[in-house]
Amino acid sequence: GETTTSFEILGRYEDSVPTGDYELVALDGDEQVDTTTLTLEAECAITDVLWAAENPDMEWDKNSPVWDKNAAVLIENKGNIPSLLTEIQWTGAPINHLLSTETKSYYHETRLPPGETTTVYSGGRIYRTESPHSSVDCGELGTESLTVTAIVQVGDNPSYSQQIRYGGTEQSCDLTITDNGSDDSLSENGDL
Repeated sequence: GETTTSFEILGRYEDSVPTGDYELVALDGDEQVDTTTLTLEAECAITDVLWAAENPDMEWDKNSPVWDKNAAVLIENKGNIPSLLTEIQWTGAPINHLLSTETKSYYHETRLPPGETTTVYSGGRIYRTESPHSSVDCGELGTESLTVTAIVQVGDNPSYSQQIRYGGTEQSCDLTITDNGSDDSLSENGDL
């Protein structure tokens, strides 16, 4: 008869299982009966970046009056071993224009299980265009590219881009994500 078995690959630490090809040997006592090659890999991809103002039903921390400026990143691990998200880098986001920085990083320790999609909520107000000390003059920007890069311990670091159309004025920004198939315009405070 045929015997089927399953096993889970566990590393001692988050990144202690090196990716690559491994030979799996089937034994009957001391006798080798079969071999097969098993490829271990974490294949992570960012499948979407969501703006809280457009997705209010998600699990946002709504204790802040500016919760609707947050973002969530959906990361799918199509591999067969876990990875660990350690950082998300935002380039070209509204918060970058507000802070006059090229890239803004937020640090995470989020496990990315194989075969699953994980939602990671931003550590900051990614879509924020004003603060008590400054504001972005959205009327001068046009359409800009926002790039999100996930830094993972196992596998390649995935990136995702979306186009944001800036409109309005310095005191009243209208942001529109133009690459999601929707042409609905939301103002910076979440109103249509």
